[in-house]
Amino acid sequence: MNFPENNIKVIVAASHFLTRLGIKTLLSVIGIQSDYSEVDSLEEIELAVQPGMRSFLVIEQNMIGSPGPLLLEQLVGKCPLCKIMVIGDMVLKNCPCSQFVSNNDNQQQILEKFQDFFFDQENKKQKTTGQNMLSERETEVLKEVARGLSNKEIADKLYISTNTVITHRKNITEKLGVKTVSALTVYALINNLIAPEDAIK
Repeated sequence: MNFPENNIKVIVAASHFLTRLGIKTLLSVIGIQSDYSEVDSLEEIELAVQPGMRSFLVIEQNMIGSPGPLLLEQLVGKCPLCKIMVIGDMVLKNCPCSQFVSNNDNQQQILEKFQDFFFDQENKKQKTTGQNMLSERETEVLKEVARGLSNKEIADKLYISTNTVITHRKNITEKLGVKTVSALTVYALINNLIAPEDAIK
């Protein structure tokens, strides 16, 4: 599945703002730059999906309802380039989704499922090599940031000055295009720089 990132559309159908915000943040961290839409009904989904354009639909199970699988199947029939991920409590029978994320999945499982959904193995390898943009020292600093250490704690641990840590953090955010500690933590997890149990809780 090789696609130009500016030629895809991501549609997020979720009833809660926090869910939509979390999904949007995760997409940014894994490098999805696309036409992005938020919808709150199946009818709006049909309007948002454009035939001939590769689309990725991420939908909460509670929005689907009983006729949902059939409606989603019809949607895929009209727009064969549409790929569907369902987030919920149990896998739906006869649902044409290509990925299911359980509400009980842990952080690492969710990250892996999102990567599998948006990238094939070749593209995943290319994304993972993005960490090669960072120098060895920047990678060390990123790991400690993701573990929740302060600038001073990182400086003490790596035997460098606090100002040097601040400079490395600035370079890291510029190179990766993410600014928040939570986004940097997700990046570190996705690229297996830290173990899930070591991440900031």
